[in-house]
Amino acid sequence: MSVREEGASVEGARLLYSVEEAAQLLGIGRTFMFELVAAGHVDSLKIGKRRKISRRALDEYIARLVSDQVPGANAAGGTASSSPGK
Repeated sequence: MSVREEGASVEGARLLYSVEEAAQLLGIGRTFMFELVAAGHVDSLKIGKRRKISRRALDEYIARLVSDQVPGANAAGGTASSSPGK
């Protein structure tokens, strides 16, 4: 197996993404992704000078967005949530 073939098979199993790659995965802009990270809405970590976002952090963010938008989830007052990304 060549390095190129091996890299292609590992690509689907990536654990960490750059902020730009994470933004692309979510279909949002780079600047908004940096805002989500800075506000603590999406967990990130630093490796050297690079900021990385785990696949788990993206999945957790998406799960929070979904649960915030489920009808009846805000039964305590029926007001719209102020979560980013809406």
